[in-house]
Amino acid sequence: MHSQRKNRIRKGAVALLACLLLIPLLAMLAFAIDAGWMVLVRTDLQNAADAAALAGAEKLQSGYVQYYMPGQFYQQSIAVTGTTNSPGSSMATAEQFAHYNKAGNVNISLQDQDITYGFTDASGNFTTSYSGFPNTVQVTVRRDSTANGPVGLFFGRVLGTPSVAMTATARATIYSGTVSTLQPIPGVQAHILPVALDYTVWDQFYNTGMSPDGTIHVNATNGYPELKIYPSPDNAPGNFGLIDVGPPQNNVPAFRSWIDDGETPNDISYLINNNLLPVSMASPQNWKAGPGLKSTLLTNFQDALNVPNMIPLFQAAQYPTVANGYTYLAASGSGQNATYAIVGFVGVVISDASGNGSNMNISVQPTAIIDPTAVLQTAMPAGTQSSPLTPSVNASTTITTFTSAKLTQ
Repeated sequence: MHSQRKNRIRKGAVALLACLLLIPLLAMLAFAIDAGWMVLVRTDLQNAADAAALAGAEKLQSGYVQYYMPGQFYQQSIAVTGTTNSPGSSMATAEQFAHYNKAGNVNISLQDQDITYGFTDASGNFTTSYSGFPNTVQVTVRRDSTANGPVGLFFGRVLGTPSVAMTATARATIYSGTVSTLQPIPGVQAHILPVALDYTVWDQFYNTGMSPDGTIHVNATNGYPELKIYPSPDNAPGNFGLIDVGPPQNNVPAFRSWIDDGETPNDISYLINNNLLPVSMASPQNWKAGPGLKSTLLTNFQDALNVPNMIPLFQAAQYPTVANGYTYLAASGSGQNATYAIVGFVGVVISDASGNGSNMNISVQPTAIIDPTAVLQTAMPAGTQSSPLTPSVNASTTITTFTSAKLTQ
């Protein structure tokens, strides 16, 4: 009888203890649910910030090249437009991509005041005090009382905390560099014009805005200087530097295809397999010269107007000196054996393709370009490079080839 009473007392104690422990267990469960929810929302906020920063930075590339375009009289206007909320600007793009994302089931609205521009140096140091054009955008996305509302909690209200404020910050920087080689990617065309351009002509254009004929030619549409590449004095053979950007060709259809569609992976593989890539000032490679420019190609250049392309730069076989009687030789050899010593590539758009026959005019202007097949040599934050071509020229203004923007915070 005594034993039965004792057992009943023990059962009652366990039940009471379970009830007492249930309260902290439920509290811990509630905390775990709210903590997990906060982690999820914070991750979503960071994803939104990363996407906004990267998208905004990508838009800085075209503004960067335009800002440093030779003969540029509207630098301040370009800098303001590039860093304020106007259609298609970096700021507008960052806000657009932020809104594509949700955090806590709320589409994120990014405010103008939460977007900051600055400059990241070669060591990765960021500052909002800079001269020239920015290379970095920093964004802060919010779920607080100023934007998108605080994050509501499921059980926090029981403890007097119905919601919490959260923010996430991301910073993205544009990187540029010299293209040294190409990589074949199945199904991807490289956009390289089959036209060779003397690197000293490119540098002179950036320094003075002048074309090889010693004249500053202004584009009728945008009012900026353009580099006239045809006709180009002494740019032999054929008074125009057509160049094979794949297996040797000597027919118009091949060059038409290269201008219209770019280079195939097989074209790139040919260049690599025949040791025509990589290229550099220290190790130029001899690419075969093409035939003289045919009038039938003019429509193809016209179709490529304002389309970003790379154009190969060459080092002339001979530059004018007293010793050689001031004779300039663009290519080595002659006829079918002529070759250009290619040293690098720059980004351009065809800005003018007009006239006919000997009266044709073909001009280009600098542009920012990201080509997935391009391999950049020592990509660095835009504006921090030393010149790989002419040491006297500031490479921060002449490099127009970029990689995709990178997160730097």
